[in-house]
Amino acid sequence: MEKEEILERIFENIKNGKNSLIWKKNTYEYADLIKERYRAVYINETDPIKSKMIKVIREVSKLQEIKNIESEEQLSKKTKDQLKELLKKRNKKNKLVIIFNHFERLTRTSAQYWMSLVGNPFIVMVGSTFGIHKKEAYGFYKTFKLINKEEQEESRAEMNITIPFILIIGVLIFLCLYKLSLISSDKVMTAVIMSILVTRTILYFVK
Repeated sequence: MEKEEILERIFENIKNGKNSLIWKKNTYEYADLIKERYRAVYINETDPIKSKMIKVIREVSKLQEIKNIESEEQLSKKTKDQLKELLKKRNKKNKLVIIFNHFERLTRTSAQYWMSLVGNPFIVMVGSTFGIHKKEAYGFYKTFKLINKEEQEESRAEMNITIPFILIIGVLIFLCLYKLSLISSDKVMTAVIMSILVTRTILYFVK
């Protein structure tokens, strides 16, 4: 899917108050374009929660032209819930877009926190995902609309074809190492471990 089409769908979701998720694309490429239309803050990743919230609050405060903006040190003394309430207070009338990457890295704690934040009608999120999300983040995942779903499905189809070939390669590596091991039990175990490590390494880079 072309960048322009992805951006158009993002804008449509923002307009309708819906969160957007992009498959295997860095949201940094879209951040400035989103900022041209909406108040937006790019935080890269959602953790650590407190430092990211402090960044969002300070950016929103600047956009609100607040004169005496709290320092990072002052804001760090507040709890995460206090920061959340402060952001809601500072952003009552304008739609705010929080842009991030790597949804698949969200933990239970971070997923629950950000999900409670986007329950606010004036806050939406635009994120990216480069893999399978954790099951603890499923509830939060359901609040997003996947923009380029076709690309995700194509990627999964490619994986379904690729994995059997990688496993075959792993078996062949084991057989080669087994023949070179002179059939001693300790060397057979070494061959097994080596073939597993090579196979896992290949799978990691393919994903």
